[in-house]
Amino acid sequence: MTPEEIKKREAMVDSMCICKNCPSYSAYGKEDDFISYCLPSRGKSKNLAEHGCICGTCPIYMKKNYVTAYYCTRDIEMKQKTAIVEAAWQGHSVWDHLKGKK
Repeated sequence: MTPEEIKKREAMVDSMCICKNCPSYSAYGKEDDFISYCLPSRGKSKNLAEHGCICGTCPIYMKKNYVTAYYCTRDIEMKQKTAIVEAAWQGHSVWDHLKGKK
């Protein structure tokens, strides 16, 4: 994708995004410069902590047939799916794997 195509996709996803309504987003009190954490061009937040998740109700989540959640704190769909497989293969918890405690 060209940088222009990425910006266009980000704008489209931002217009449908519900991140700002999420308990994880509003509970921490410090906003990021972006929303739509599910986008690979953005990824997880350095400012948010898990306080609930509404990813499953997002139109983007449904449109893309996502299955994971907490993109703001756990990273994008592909990385989470990879972590699930790697954690199972290595015999430890997915949460520890996502937090980098290998």
